[in-house]
Amino acid sequence: MRISVQTSSFDSLKEAALSDCDDVRFGSEFCELNLPSEDQLKEGLDLALDNGKEFTYVTPRLSNSGIERVRRHLALLDSRGDVRVVLNDLGTLNIMEGYRNLRPHIGRQLCHVPARCPWSDKIIERGAEGRLEKLYHRMTRRWVERAFSTTSLNYRLTLDLYERSGARGLDVDWIPRIFPSLGYLRGAGLSLSLHTELILATWSRRCYTAHFLGEEDLSKCSRPCLDRAYVLKGGVHDVELFLHGNVVYSFRQPSLEDAKRLRRGVISELVLSMNPLTGFDDRKKIDDFKSNSEAVKALR
Repeated sequence: MRISVQTSSFDSLKEAALSDCDDVRFGSEFCELNLPSEDQLKEGLDLALDNGKEFTYVTPRLSNSGIERVRRHLALLDSRGDVRVVLNDLGTLNIMEGYRNLRPHIGRQLCHVPARCPWSDKIIERGAEGRLEKLYHRMTRRWVERAFSTTSLNYRLTLDLYERSGARGLDVDWIPRIFPSLGYLRGAGLSLSLHTELILATWSRRCYTAHFLGEEDLSKCSRPCLDRAYVLKGGVHDVELFLHGNVVYSFRQPSLEDAKRLRRGVISELVLSMNPLTGFDDRKKIDDFKSNSEAVKALR
């Protein structure tokens, strides 16, 4: 299993490239305003390769103008040889067919996971409330658990759609409830990349953080998400949520107990994100996690 570091900051990329990680992921998973310039992309690729890392370009959902920008980036990368590209937009997946040296990898936004709901465990344990209460009790507990224990790619037709487009990899969240379903995806030939700690709760094209800070013209965004994140208070059922850019996350620290629910060999890559929420902001912290995490040791 490989350890990868993902970042949208060029300064953080430098730290990741000098760390003991195996691969570097550079780009933006959620916001096209955080995509690198062509010069940064080229320099980032060189920096990763010069330090013996595999380079992966990460792309978000895109507007029409964003698609054109990414098209230029893909042409640049294709000219440099074999590069993996994480996709979170079906338009990007479509244009990838024109680049023979690029390997499409399905991002988290193209894989729907009901268990990302921060209240999924409580729904299963307590049942729905109000109007849904009688409906819930007409269902079996097993059916409800199964609905929250799978992904959209466990549906064969969805998996076939992505495989026909050449995708052979998938990003997933650290949600122990879905771990048993990942064996099916690995058996179907997908290489699985597991993100640690941050679990997607919801996201939007419009930036929650920019709205909160009063930044109306996003073309002049100050990119506060590179060094700031917020705790969302007043939550329901004591669930703690975090705002980072245009994404709301829940948080789960990787544990040995969780890792034991995964069969060895199911996960090909463990992904650490460098951002204000995870605290991975320099090479030492990355190296410490790789060397000392009990969860990492259990997965290897």
